[in-house]
Amino acid sequence: MHGIRSIVRGLDLILQPGLRRYVILPLLINVVVFVGMIVLGFRYFDNWLTGTLAALPEWLGFLSWLMWILFVFIAAAFLFVFFTLCANIIAAPFNAILSVRVEDCLVSEPGEPMTAISLLLILPRAFAREISKLLYYLPRLIGLAVLSVIPVVNLIAPPLWLLFGGWMMSVQYTDYAADNNGISFSELRRRLGGDRINSFGFGLAVYLMMLIPLLNLVLIPAAVAGGTVLWVERLTDGGD
Repeated sequence: MHGIRSIVRGLDLILQPGLRRYVILPLLINVVVFVGMIVLGFRYFDNWLTGTLAALPEWLGFLSWLMWILFVFIAAAFLFVFFTLCANIIAAPFNAILSVRVEDCLVSEPGEPMTAISLLLILPRAFAREISKLLYYLPRLIGLAVLSVIPVVNLIAPPLWLLFGGWMMSVQYTDYAADNNGISFSELRRRLGGDRINSFGFGLAVYLMMLIPLLNLVLIPAAVAGGTVLWVERLTDGGD
């Protein structure tokens, strides 16, 4: 439950007067990317569904209604995973700055105030880290996408999307604090694996909330804050 409480705490933190200013730009980026994804999704979903159902063997025709439900779930999962990847790459520096400020609120000895130079140094580092995460996610995302369009086999795709989404959200949103503290991406994954229940609880809560339209727009900065809470309280050397 600690992982789930972290996202609730994150939602509360981004509403604090000292942190709200760091949420505005990521929120605007999320809105623009989300609208673009929705337009593309509606444009291509019907053709994808029709083509896949046509490939279904005639003797499995009675499963067409179930396939339609599964496809809606898979399409929504793919859409929001892709939305999250794109939005986080674009907003990476702002998310990193938000994580710094959240950590300052959580620890007894905040770091040094951020200068213009330190802000500029965050830009290339944050983008480079997002590329590392993208290279980690992409093969798994492609594998799931291929599995999701194979008739009959794709019946196991929804639970796999759920597992993948939960783990991906956990990695994504704890990584800002890890990177700010000089922790490598591989070391972060090791620490998450060492507290798998809380890490997955946090990631799964974020993933399921991310599927709720409109809530997912404000959820990304909240997840950054929640991931920082999880980092400070569970994943640092001084965590519980």
